[in-house]
Formats: sequence, structure tokens, C-alpha cells
Amino acid sequence: MIWLLVGFVCFIVLCGAALFLARTAEQQMKRSLHQSLYNHSAYVRYMQDKHELNGIGYPQQLTRHMGGFSSFGMAFSSVALIGGAVMLLGPAIAVGGPITVGFGWPVLALFGLITACSLASFTSAIPTAGGSYHWALSAGGRRLGLWSGWLHLFGSLFMLVTTNLLLADWLYALMVEYLNYAGGKELFYILLLAIVSTQALVNARGVHAMGRLLGGSAVLQLLLVAAIISYLAYLVWPGIYPVQVLAGDNNIFSNTVSLAPREPNPNNHSLIIGMLLLQRLFIGYGSPALIAEETNDPRINAPWAIFFSAAAAGVLGFVLFTFLLMHYPLGGFGGYNSYLEMTSWFINMWSKWGAILQSIFLMAIVAACWMNGTAIMASTSRNLFALARDESVPGAKWLAIVSEQFRSPVYAVIVVSSAACAVMLGMKAASLGMTTYEELVQLTALTIILVNAAYAMPIAARLREELRHFRRAGHAKRQKGPWNLGRYSGYIDVTAFCWLTASGGFAFFALSTGVLFSFCAAMIAGCVCIELKHRAILKKQPVKIVGSSRFTRRSIDECIRIERKFPQH
Repeated sequence: MIWLLVGFVCFIVLCGAALFLARTAEQQMKRSLHQSLYNHSAYVRYMQDKHELNGIGYPQQLTRHMGGFSSFGMAFSSVALIGGAVMLLGPAIAVGGPITVGFGWPVLALFGLITACSLASFTSAIPTAGGSYHWALSAGGRRLGLWSGWLHLFGSLFMLVTTNLLLADWLYALMVEYLNYAGGKELFYILLLAIVSTQALVNARGVHAMGRLLGGSAVLQLLLVAAIISYLAYLVWPGIYPVQVLAGDNNIFSNTVSLAPREPNPNNHSLIIGMLLLQRLFIGYGSPALIAEETNDPRINAPWAIFFSAAAAGVLGFVLFTFLLMHYPLGGFGGYNSYLEMTSWFINMWSKWGAILQSIFLMAIVAACWMNGTAIMASTSRNLFALARDESVPGAKWLAIVSEQFRSPVYAVIVVSSAACAVMLGMKAASLGMTTYEELVQLTALTIILVNAAYAMPIAARLREELRHFRRAGHAKRQKGPWNLGRYSGYIDVTAFCWLTASGGFAFFALSTGVLFSFCAAMIAGCVCIELKHRAILKKQPVKIVGSSRFTRRSIDECIRIERKFPQH
């Protein structure tokens, strides 16, 4: 019971911290000199965003069609609250017990919100498509920028692989069980290729096609969360069943023991593994930073999208997961050993409303999970495009090409989708079965390690520069955007860095021996490649002009000449 009380305390702190941090950021925005120009025409707002990008050293090649809500939809779709409830909640509870939600989720949400604040302040100061690559480049130099950019690129790729594998597995199981169609492995490959190809097609058409989809995805997920919670509350209305379940001595959250005895953990780290699985839901909220060049007023809209997506996921996720566990039968459907068992319970619960509503519910879940992969593919391709634009990856000239028709980095989209598809097909060709618990843990752990390291590097570099300036001048100096937390920024960065390091360390020790060996070998090879690329860049013009916020020596006139090929509509 003590762990449940601690979890509720963390949840209350989360709600209070979200309100306090939002109020602080709003006050700092009012004190800044930034003007959003909401009362002016769309052309005036576009020119303001374009000139800010030109001042950093880049032309406006991508089109700006993402508003504040679409940017929030990007982040909230990457978080995938519904997909997590269907596909990750079961395995997390199986290994960690229900206390993974009662205690683990509020802790994850609290530190996730703090980390989101740190990322939001970076996004406001440096609104480019590079994300953590440009943050680290600005704060720590070229070598650190290469490390952060490449780590985030591969971390996002593993996140895309995990998402689409689970969705394809889920669709395959539904078709076999409810349509009585045993298509064999060929059916799975067709589903996988269909998912990836449709996501790539939408991404290739640019944000003009994605903006409405992302906004609609956010609305769809919010409606699904509200519908599930309302329906579960309706089942016991007007009783006080939730209070009885939570307050009783035998409440389900008092169980800290794994419910999957066939997969014991000899190191007694079950709760940590369960929390690592759920932490996947807090990995994608930095995606608005990677579409900053396609967002209107990115210094304001992108940071708020990061902040609100983390806050909404933390609060709504706790309520949703708690209601699900209070109603899900512990002894039914074989326990929590597979996400397919949670799916079976979902379907049986919703079947009481008829076949039509049941079909609509399932299609809504598929759409939400599909948009999760689409948003991840968008952010990953923009990351690759930003690296290629600075000649920081092989084949840079080809990958940096932007389609004049769709205003999107089509070749970067093709490479990202092809790489993800190759990894998924290779994994399935080796196993020829459903994604196992071990594979899910390894993929999630790799994602957390890579993305956490990519985010921790620029935060550490910024803290180091502030400490150096403080020792010389007696006060800290920070590159600020209009969205910042003022005097609390340093404390936020320190807490976020500690959390990223700690959770990444736990994920590292969760790797199996074979995966750990392969990971270390890949890191050594990556170190050699990055050092060679760094030396090659040094022989050319510098990527970042030292002592300024510019990343290239390209003049504004040169940016304008490039932009003539990409007229904005």
C-alpha cells in the first residue's frame, strides 16, 4: 500500500508541477521581446518565421503548414497513449505487477514532464529541423552534434521498428482469430509492407497532407481515452467500486510481484523492466522540435506542444491505466502475459455494444497506432534531412534534396522507411513468430539508451557552458528563446540530465549478452565513423560559426536565391 500512496503523491506533484511550470513559462514569454504577430496576415507571420530561419543560416525549403494544434498532434501521436494501453500495458504489468502503474507511471510522468521542459527550452532557442543535433552542435561543438544527431536518428529508427512490428502483429492476430483467416507468414509480410508504404506515402507528400491527420489523430486519441474511461465508469455507476478497490487492504496495486511466473527475473528487477516498457510512451514527445521548420511560429508552438503532450500523457495515462487495471480480471484470459490478451479483453468488453460499434472501436485503435508510426517516421526523416543538409551523413547531397512539388525530403523518407522495413523483415525472417516479450524489451531498451543519450548530450553541454561562464563572470549565461523557465531552468536541466542518465543506465543493464555485445561493437564502429566525418567537416567550411547562433556561412541573399525554387502557397 505504501508504494501506491507514494505513486499518488507523485501524481499530485505532477499536476501541481505542470500548472506551476506552465505559468512560469507564460510569464517568461511575456517578458521576452518575441512577437507572435497573431493579429497580422499569414504572409507576415510566414515572413517572420522565414527570416528567423535565414538568420540561423538555412533557406526555407520546407513549407509551413503546421499550426499549434497540429504540432501538439505530432507530439501526442508520437506518445501513442492508446497504442501503449493496448500493446505495452499488458507486458509491463506482466513483468512488474500492477504497481508498475500505481507507482511507476507517476514517477515516469513527473520526470518525463521535467525532461520535456528542458527540450522545450532548447526548441524555443533553436527552432530548426535538426533537433538534438543542432542543440548539441550549438552548446558543445561539431563532434558532440554528430554524436547526438546520429544517436537520435538510430533511436528513432528502433522506435519506428517497435511500433510497426507490434501493429502488424496485432492486425495479424485479429485477422486470424476473428476472421478465421490463417494466411501464414505471407499475410504478415503483406500487412507490414502495407503499413510502412502508406506511412511513407503520407510523409512524402509533406506536412500539407500530414497537418490535418496529426490534429485528427490527437482528437481521436483523446476521444478514445474519454470513451474508455466513461464506459468503465458507467459499468459500476453509481457505486463506489473504484474507491473500494483502491482503498482496500487487498487492492490490486499492493501486488509488487510479477504476474508472469513463466518469465522470472533472477535479479529481482521486474518493476524496473516494467517501467522501462512504459517509458517508451515518453520518448516521442520531442518530435515537434524536428518539424520546427514546418511549423508556424515554432519558438512558441513547438515548445508548448512538447510540454502539453508530456503533461496530457502523464495525467490521462494514469487515469486510463488505473481504470483498466481495476476492471481487467486478474485471473481471466491468462493474466497479463501478452498484449494480445489485453486486446481480447478490450474486444469482448466492447462487443456488448454490437458488431458495428466494435468494428469502429478496433479501426480507431488501428488508426491511432498507424498515426503513431507515421509521426515517428516524419520526425526521423527530418532528423536525417538536417544531418544531410550539413553534410554530416553519407550520401548527403542526395538525402538533402527537397521535393519542389510536395516540399518534403522525399529521399530521406525513402531511406528511413526502407531501413525500418529491412530491419523488421529481417527480424521476422529469423523468428517467424509473434514479437516476443524478450524482443520487445530489447528493442525498447535500445530505443531508450539511444534517445536518452542524444538528449543528455546537449543538456550536459549547456550546463557545462553555464558553469564556466558563472566561474568567470559570477553569473550564468544561457541562450534563451521566448519559452523558458527563467531562474528554474538550471534546476530543470540538472534533474532532466540525471533522469536521462539513470533511466538510460537501467536500460543498458536490461540488454541481453548478445545484444549488448552487438551494441558495443556498433558504438565502436560509430565512434570511428563520427571521428572520420568530423575531420572531413573540419577541412571544409565550418558547420557552425563560432560565437554566433548561425550554423552555416550561407548569407541571407543566398538563402533567398535557393528559396525561389520553393515558392510557398
